[in-house]
Amino acid sequence: MKKVRNTRVRLAVALLGCAGAAGVMAQEPNPYYIGASQAFTRENNVFRVPEGQPETDDTYSTTSLLAGVNQPFGRQRILADAAVRHNRYRNNDQLDHTGYGLDLNLDWETIESLSGRIGYAAKQSLARYGADLGPAITARNLERSQEFVARGQYGGASVLALEASYVNRRLDYSAPEYAFQELRQDAVRAGLLYRPGASLTLGIGVRRTDGEYPFAVEPIPGTFQSDDFKRNDVDLTAVWVPTGQSTLRARLSYTKEEHELVTSRDISSSTGALSWDYKPTAKLAFTTEVIRDTGAETAFASTSPGGTAGVGNNSSLSNTFFLRGLYEVTAKIQFEASGRYVERDLVNTQGGGLPPTGSDRRTEYRLGLTWAPTRSLLFGCSVGQDRRRTNSALSYPYSADIASCLGQFKLQ
Repeated sequence: MKKVRNTRVRLAVALLGCAGAAGVMAQEPNPYYIGASQAFTRENNVFRVPEGQPETDDTYSTTSLLAGVNQPFGRQRILADAAVRHNRYRNNDQLDHTGYGLDLNLDWETIESLSGRIGYAAKQSLARYGADLGPAITARNLERSQEFVARGQYGGASVLALEASYVNRRLDYSAPEYAFQELRQDAVRAGLLYRPGASLTLGIGVRRTDGEYPFAVEPIPGTFQSDDFKRNDVDLTAVWVPTGQSTLRARLSYTKEEHELVTSRDISSSTGALSWDYKPTAKLAFTTEVIRDTGAETAFASTSPGGTAGVGNNSSLSNTFFLRGLYEVTAKIQFEASGRYVERDLVNTQGGGLPPTGSDRRTEYRLGLTWAPTRSLLFGCSVGQDRRRTNSALSYPYSADIASCLGQFKLQ
């Protein structure tokens, strides 16, 4: 009888354990999601023509399919987000296109003190018209960007740690008129991290970049010359987390970049980046970013929300300031305000009797409101403006007003 009683007790405990485990599993969020969205956007200056010239307004539809995963396995974790977007214009159907975005990352860690991340990002979208030097066109011009990143660290959470990274980037355009902006780039970096306390990490490193603009100059129609360049950086970095509501990241570098063909792009200057994520209350959050770097580096480092804007930036040096604020009006309604200011130093790489250097200033702002009536549904609208001012003939002033609304369904 005692043996039967003990068996019953063990069985009850096992059933309770299984029930508890099932309850925990039921509460864990689904690591996968799939979804779809539909947006309509109105622009009053689609081709970003200069002020004073006839502007082309249009409305276009963006239909998107979405998917993603955030799944740990052992000591590793895979994170992926993918989207396919089909865009159709009401009046300018030559701009109809299918874009995509892919962001794939693998966080890895060994049983010892090795860890890191391997990532790949790819994007195709309509290049921003009037965004840089080059002829004014109204044909479709697709911009394709790719970035592969591999990072490793030895030392874990110890006071001292070693880090190394490799980055490969590629930028292409479908319109032959913009081939001179296409870019190939490889960079390697090695550094040392020092953690004097739990909230502060300091670093020093060296970075080497080799790249080329394969179609930089066209001395004879149909014949191109490549502009190869080399860049060396000494980086000082810091990550400071004073509280759970604030994270500050900073990089200050001494940069020397030399070009074989277009030597007007050469720079020997300080560059850097500063970002601050701050959440003062449960309902309010801010993201601030300041970047001073070459156009190519600034473009790939940009935090453009939504992943649909082009990345091309052909300037020799850019100073960028970005600010975004999010406020939860209610548990289901969120208000967003963002602004970006970019001041660029331009160089003439195409001749044509234009001045050798110049500068311009571009501002963007966006105000948006989203409503999530359920966990799976999201509706939102936004308004914004894209405006540029210049002091030289290397670019021109323009202004464009943008309004957009979307509905999204995501199953997770």
